[in-house]
Amino acid sequence: MIRKGRRLRYLVAAFGALVLTAQLGINSPEAEASTDLKFWHFNMCGNVCWEAGDQHNYLPGTDSRGEIPVRGAQIVESVGNYSPDIVTLNETCYTQYRHIRAALVAQGYHATYASSSQTAGKHCDGGDTAFGMALFSKKPIATPRETHNLGDTKIHALCADTALGARPVKACSVHLSVDDPDDAQDDGKRDGQATKLAALASGWHATKPVVLMGDFNAQPFDPVMDKFYSHSGGEGIFSEADESDADHSASWPPGAARGQSGEITYSSSKTSPPTQKKIDYIFLSAADFGAVEGDSLYGGERRISDHRVYRGGATWQ
Repeated sequence: MIRKGRRLRYLVAAFGALVLTAQLGINSPEAEASTDLKFWHFNMCGNVCWEAGDQHNYLPGTDSRGEIPVRGAQIVESVGNYSPDIVTLNETCYTQYRHIRAALVAQGYHATYASSSQTAGKHCDGGDTAFGMALFSKKPIATPRETHNLGDTKIHALCADTALGARPVKACSVHLSVDDPDDAQDDGKRDGQATKLAALASGWHATKPVVLMGDFNAQPFDPVMDKFYSHSGGEGIFSEADESDADHSASWPPGAARGQSGEITYSSSKTSPPTQKKIDYIFLSAADFGAVEGDSLYGGERRISDHRVYRGGATWQ
């Protein structure tokens, strides 16, 4: 027999799960990629991504710490529904990573994590100061994994040798700095990081395909992104998953079938008007991948991060 108190907890947990499922967009009608290779990325925004009085999707009656296993379970469900080959997370507290890792490893994934900074509770509640990036792959991840500071003391890229099917690849979870025009200390940081990352990627590509996934904190038309795109004025080596989305074609070159563009991956209602932009990317080395496609999942204004789940697909060239 289930006691009344336990039944209530089950109902509360079920309610939280249903709400979070909607906000992650895992029941999107575009649930499947039509391609052979799949990729999944999410900037989680830590576990305190809200302020007092804001709407949020934590379990009713709990503080932010109550969401860690619940949100972790929903991320695992979203990944399970899509079955991506490679998964990356940004702004992930180590407690969140532990829950997600345990579940995905049980499904056959391999995992690695790097703390990008020590936050002393700024982004992670419950005394958890590790805050960083995670990388999951269906294939084994070589050790040691690589961390790249790209110019300062924080880690901006977690990379590892893994594989897509039988082919070795270099995969990275990337999080570049915000280039705040009102903060002189930020001037040029992101551009310098992007330059170093693009150079590293070109070197890796001499021997294997390269996958860069994450929050680049720049919009597609920002000049810094030319370092990655291989077309539309870019000087890089990559295609981007959502570059052929005709709903976002206003900036494409005349007559082009693709451009530096894509669906919104970040939104915030803290500004007027609300801020909406694409700053998350799934970059795939253009010489190796074809038929790229992307899908940004919008879960409404009540959600658990200021970013959206971003999924991509591709085939081998």
